[in-house]
Amino acid sequence: MGVAMNRAASAAVARASWWRLAAFACLLLVAVLAPFALWGEAMDRAAPAWLAAQQAPLWLAALGIGLLVADVLLPVPSSVVAMLLCWSLGPLWGGAAVAAGSLLGFALGYALGRLLPQARLRRWIGAALWDRASARARERALWWIVIARPLPVLAELSALLAGAWGLPATAAFAHAALASCALGALYGASAWLGLRQAQPLAMLAAMAVLPVAAWCLHRFFLRRLTAGAGPVVPREHDGGTAP
Repeated sequence: MGVAMNRAASAAVARASWWRLAAFACLLLVAVLAPFALWGEAMDRAAPAWLAAQQAPLWLAALGIGLLVADVLLPVPSSVVAMLLCWSLGPLWGGAAVAAGSLLGFALGYALGRLLPQARLRRWIGAALWDRASARARERALWWIVIARPLPVLAELSALLAGAWGLPATAAFAHAALASCALGALYGASAWLGLRQAQPLAMLAAMAVLPVAAWCLHRFFLRRLTAGAGPVVPREHDGGTAP
C-alpha cells in the first residue's frame, strides 16, 4: 500500500511538473505572439516604407539589420525585409545583411532568455524535469536551433529557450550562425535569380540539408570547441540565476 501511494504521489508530482513546463512554454509563446496582434498590420506597412525611404546603402543595411534584430520583440515582416535588403543591396551584401540580422536577433533572444529567473523557474517547474529538459536541449541544440532559425515564431522561441536553459554560448551561436548564413544565402540567391520572393520549395529543400551539414560541422569542428565546457548545473539560491 505504501509503495503504491508513493508511486501515485510521484506520478502526480511529475504531471504537475509537466503542466508547469507547458505553462512556461505557453507564456513565452504569448509573449512572442502578442505584438503581432497589437502592431502586426502597422509594422507590415511601416517596415517597407522605412526601408524605401533610405537612399544610402549603409543606412539601408543598418536599418534592415536593426529590423531583423527587433523581430524578437516586434512583429517585423522579416521575409519582406530580407527580400528588400537583397533587392536593394544586391544578392551578396543583401544576403550578408540578412545573415547578420538573423544572428544578432538570435543573440538578443538568447540574452533575454538568460535574464529570466532560472533558479526560480527550476524550483517552480521541478528540478528533475527542468534539468532533464535542459540536458536534452543541450544535446539536441544542433537540430532545433538550426531548424527553427528560418521559421517565424519558432526562431524567437528557440533563442529565448536557448538562453533560459543555459545552453553553452559557443555551441548555440555556432549553430545559429550556420542557419543564419544559409538563410542569407537563400534570400540572396532568390534575388540573384530575379525572384520577388524566396521560393518555398527551394527554402524547404535547403533547410532539409541544413541538419546534415550541421551534424558534419558539429562532428568535425564544433564538438572540439565545446568539449572543454562542462555540464551546466543550476544552483538554487534566492533571487539568483543559474550560471
